[in-house]
Amino acid sequence: MKIVPYIAIEARSPFQRTPSKSSAFEIASGLSERFEKLYLADFDGLSKNKPQLDIAQKISDELPTMYEGGVRYSNNVIDMLITGAERAVVGTSTLVDLSELRGAFKLSENITFKVDFRDGIVSFDPEVSGRAISDLFREVAEVGVADVVVPMALVEEAAKARKEHGFTLGAIASAPDMPRLEELDVDYMVTEDHGSLMPDE
Repeated sequence: MKIVPYIAIEARSPFQRTPSKSSAFEIASGLSERFEKLYLADFDGLSKNKPQLDIAQKISDELPTMYEGGVRYSNNVIDMLITGAERAVVGTSTLVDLSELRGAFKLSENITFKVDFRDGIVSFDPEVSGRAISDLFREVAEVGVADVVVPMALVEEAAKARKEHGFTLGAIASAPDMPRLEELDVDYMVTEDHGSLMPDE
């Protein structure tokens, strides 16, 4: 299972890090020596629809990046990918409706579908928030998306759905969850605990 470090940025500085403008780049540079890629969550994009494309570009220049910048509409994936990010992460909490995922996939196949979860699937689209996870993954697979990331709370169901639909599965989790993720044959773990883990264990 691969380890993918998670970095969050907001107001032009990474969370829980040195609050200088260059610190995100410095962190990415340090991680590039140990890891193959990183996951960048841009909270300005997620909450304010103002992604920090310039910072994402600096980070993507240093290390292949999965960039979650608040895709709401299909054409927003282009904004994420012009930064040089390897993948645009499209999350259920910001996506206006699932038809936008179809449109996004027509623009680029470099998409990771992320299921946001808080006492149920979080989405503006009632067609998404009210669904069983297996039905949602069936539709995502029909669109053609081949990479899915879920929170730990959904990993068991996602692992079952993966057997049916054959997508690459990532989980947002912490170091103590690693043994269970390995049992479920999860492909990669996105984690803030990357300092305590060796890459690609």
